[in-house]
Amino acid sequence: LRLPTCRRPGALLCALPHLPKIPNGGMIRSRRELIAATSIFAVAALAALCCQPRPSVPLVDLRAPASVQREAWAAGAALGAVRLVGHDLDIAAALNASRSLFALPEPTKLAAGSLDGRPGFQRGYLAIGGESGLAANLELKEGFCYGYEWPANAPVENGLCGPNLWPEGSEGAPWRAELTHYFHAAAGAMQRATAHMAEALLLPVDAASLLRGGERISIMRLFHYFSAAEHAHIAPGKPRTGSSAHTDWHVATLIAQDGTGGLQLLGADGAWVGVPPLAGEVVVLLGDYLHLLSRGATHSPIHRVLLPPERRHRYSLTLFGYPSFDATLPAEAAAAAELPPSHTRAQLAAAGAFNTLVNGSDPQARLRLAEEAFGDLVLDKWRGVAANRVGSRSYRAGSDAV
Repeated sequence: LRLPTCRRPGALLCALPHLPKIPNGGMIRSRRELIAATSIFAVAALAALCCQPRPSVPLVDLRAPASVQREAWAAGAALGAVRLVGHDLDIAAALNASRSLFALPEPTKLAAGSLDGRPGFQRGYLAIGGESGLAANLELKEGFCYGYEWPANAPVENGLCGPNLWPEGSEGAPWRAELTHYFHAAAGAMQRATAHMAEALLLPVDAASLLRGGERISIMRLFHYFSAAEHAHIAPGKPRTGSSAHTDWHVATLIAQDGTGGLQLLGADGAWVGVPPLAGEVVVLLGDYLHLLSRGATHSPIHRVLLPPERRHRYSLTLFGYPSFDATLPAEAAAAAELPPSHTRAQLAAAGAFNTLVNGSDPQARLRLAEEAFGDLVLDKWRGVAANRVGSRSYRAGSDAV
């Protein structure tokens, strides 16, 4: 017998062409016919299991009334992600601006790298192999980080803020103006989305304060992913991926992606779920800090990015929404005995090692967020990611992965 491999509703219908036929109009007249009939029901039952639809990423329209959004946000909180419309972002213009930046000559881009001796500070150009969530992998992408336009001569307030490092000669370039505009527009969309989510889910948090104080330290990360066969001279023999399995450390992430695809997150059953790159939509992923702050009401999904197919490239714009640098987790939230596990056993088995803020299932690890400022923890995490670059000895790899 041959089982169908489709995953859609109507399991019994899709199984019918693969089932054995019972002779004599369905009348069972012998032991052989009884065995054949039994096999029909056995195969149909198995087909019903294999044909169940994969969990989809719910769609939230910010223009819809709160009562309409509530069901989608509830499903999104359980999965850790939603697709978002009604955001008023010009995604196509921002993606085109990022392509213009990455099309600059290599020496120009490299000169805009973060060279100011501030470990963990995320600004400027990232060359291929310049970072990795897991030391075992080569993440075959180049990137660029920027954020709030900090005045060049103003003293910095903490280790996560400071001037942007734009490529030389880019003043007045249309692509730079577009990217600056997109940062502020995306931050506004993120603020609205998290406020709507907190209201819809009745979270035990102050919705207006989730991102308050993080406006000057939140960062936009642009990425340009290459196909696996490109740049073969870089770390030959090392496993290649787009982005290693990880959770996001902060409140939430807002992702605009081109039509290539490749973003995946783990469902509760341990199966990878593709996040479709649909026109006009952005993706919101919920983070570790929000999971703990909400006492487990929201899920922080393990996710990854696959490399694009041969002769294809992938572009994305990713806003990391931070709370204030000095934010700490309330002690009662960190010590909550009823906090559900951060991830299911199936998810942990499927992901293997992955990068995460702290092990949310470990009360002692959670207490770090009550005792240390969020900004200090994130700086330490960024130092680890940078130390996993090609040619660098791994930075306390055990503390970066679960």
